[in-house]
Amino acid sequence: MTSLIIPLFNGRKIITKEFISSIKEYSSFLDKVIIVDDGSSDGSSDIFKQIKCEIVRNNQNLGFATSVNIGLRKIKSKYVCILNQDCLIPNDWIANAESFLNKNENAAAVSGLILDSFGNVDTAGHLLWSDWVCTERFSGMRVSKIKKPQEVFGLSATATTYRVSALLEAAVNQQVFDESFRMYLEDVDLNIRLRHLNWESWIIPGKEAMHQRGSSNARKELKVRRGGASNYLKIIFKNLSEKERMSASFFCAMSFFWGMLKDPLATTFNAGDDSRLEEWRKIIAGRRRCSEEDISRWICGFRLNPWRTKG
Repeated sequence: MTSLIIPLFNGRKIITKEFISSIKEYSSFLDKVIIVDDGSSDGSSDIFKQIKCEIVRNNQNLGFATSVNIGLRKIKSKYVCILNQDCLIPNDWIANAESFLNKNENAAAVSGLILDSFGNVDTAGHLLWSDWVCTERFSGMRVSKIKKPQEVFGLSATATTYRVSALLEAAVNQQVFDESFRMYLEDVDLNIRLRHLNWESWIIPGKEAMHQRGSSNARKELKVRRGGASNYLKIIFKNLSEKERMSASFFCAMSFFWGMLKDPLATTFNAGDDSRLEEWRKIIAGRRRCSEEDISRWICGFRLNPWRTKG
């Protein structure tokens, strides 16, 4: 009923023995396990040769979004779990997600509490702010176990199980994740498109996953930081109505001003191909079912407020 997709890039020094053992166990009962090696130069995919899985090798590094889309085109299951190469999930992680999705037809995405290597919260879902930036709930905090399911605005794609029919409905031009994003914020963009279609995202109880963030060094690269700023602009342009853009304009301007002060080299005002953005904007707006009022209920306030909540 569920397939597993793992985008892989130069993970030989990142992937642990525990990770390989868990994937080997999952491969024994999941519909399919697909490893998408995104142009690795360290022979990462060789680690998975003794596991029952399909290995897809990209000739070059195409980015997280494209790699996941390639994997999605190869599955026929009802659900799919997308898993980062540096995140260790418990044995019942996917089974719990399947059970919840079976009972809740409006749910498109399900995950559990994900901790960092220090035992603090890495993510418990996304918070949406008035500048349309999403941050991780309870990030860096010590939080007791999730005791009951909690609906959240959206989920990080670190270790999330999705309803495939919802992903296909949210896709634009057969792209579930916008491939122009390459990496970073592609999950936020998808979360908004799912919300537009009135799909829900949930955090559910269960044993916590562990995210080592061994792949986060890429965030230090200037081209990646500039790409993240560009992706933020794409999110604003593609997904917000004219009214939403007007009401968010002050907060977005403040965010960019803060970004210029914090990381001036990464500041960009170029979102990319205007004609492509316009095409996506029209498609997304034309099929949107969630009203501006309904989605505004998820906005937590001004993100740069130093007294803002983390949960």
